[in-house]
Amino acid sequence: MTRRILNSVYAKPLALLLVASMLSLSFKMNNVAEVVLKAGTSIPLETVSMIQSDLITVGQTIDFVVSRDVEVNERIVIPSGSLAKGQVIRAQQPRAIGKEGFFEIRIKSVVAVDGQEVFLTGGNVYQEGEDKQTLSIVLGVFLCILFLLIKGKNAQVPPGFQIDASVASTTTIET
Repeated sequence: MTRRILNSVYAKPLALLLVASMLSLSFKMNNVAEVVLKAGTSIPLETVSMIQSDLITVGQTIDFVVSRDVEVNERIVIPSGSLAKGQVIRAQQPRAIGKEGFFEIRIKSVVAVDGQEVFLTGGNVYQEGEDKQTLSIVLGVFLCILFLLIKGKNAQVPPGFQIDASVASTTTIET
């Protein structure tokens, strides 16, 4: 019976197919390389749109964009134009008695070329508006109490505002 199987028409093509499949499983055929993005690597970011203290709330996600390619060993690991996410951790609208508006945004993460999230640190954006407290108090005391209702100015960051964040922990990325 074994002799009949070995002498059949299907034996040689089947053996060839088995050898080819074993070889294809044992070799990596694609040109994927892994590179190590070290902790502390600088990631240049910029704001996508205008950010104003009277229009944001604590916990809100703010988009940033990578302003130029980040390379490791001449391979791009984070391309320019990649989205980075930040989160508002403090925000206050301008208030009466000349109190200015302010906000603070912590940069959280960016997406690498292989689709994984790379966590960032050290990229906080803090901005304060103009304080009008002295003006409000002086006018309110000497002229009219209604001047105490003068509000300070909004904190604003224009589109294209540049900031650098750093990679929080060493990450392996497939390019």
